[in-house]
Amino acid sequence: MTTSLTSPRAILIDLDGTLADSLAVMRVAYQQFLEGFQVQGTDDEFASLNGPPLHEVVRRLNANHSLAGDTDALTAKYFHIIDQLYDGVSPSPGARELLTKAKEHGCLVCIVTSNSTKRTQAWLALVDLEQCVDFIVSGDEVKFGKPHPEPYLLASQRVDCPITGIIAVEDSIQGAQSAIGAGLKTYLVTSLNEDPDVLHGAMLVRSLGCLVNDLWGPA
Repeated sequence: MTTSLTSPRAILIDLDGTLADSLAVMRVAYQQFLEGFQVQGTDDEFASLNGPPLHEVVRRLNANHSLAGDTDALTAKYFHIIDQLYDGVSPSPGARELLTKAKEHGCLVCIVTSNSTKRTQAWLALVDLEQCVDFIVSGDEVKFGKPHPEPYLLASQRVDCPITGIIAVEDSIQGAQSAIGAGLKTYLVTSLNEDPDVLHGAMLVRSLGCLVNDLWGPA
């Protein structure tokens, strides 16, 4: 496993399931989308879609289930369902504390997400966290989504500090693989006893609140 990095100069953090407590909402959106085509989703399929950009999620669902309609129409339908549900998403426990502490310590914060820029910005404004985030790398901007390292490589290039001063924070194995592939010290927020060997060196942390303590000590 990697060693802890205290007082980082930049934090690159995932949105859905990490900063935003949105996995339940995304699961409902996935189910509602498929039900519109009389298809029953599965937990395994949904888990496999935690990471790639949403347009890639739609492409995979179309390939898996031969859905009626072209890709643009299917994507618009999926996005509409998510938009209807996303206003109910709250910050994950410890999210506000983490971002506030980062700002207090002069640490840059970048959201690296498979979600869209527009939806990410709207959610940050809704929960009054937009002032805590310096920039966003979204699924709109990359050709290859997580677990490919491109999203985190792009975010790292925008951070004006050595890679050794950057950490990544994720909640999925696909996301952790993306960050580790970009050469970043990576935390995986999980309540499960994951096998570190499977994660190729990600550091396990139980919550964002625990991460705050790891990085800057208790309040």
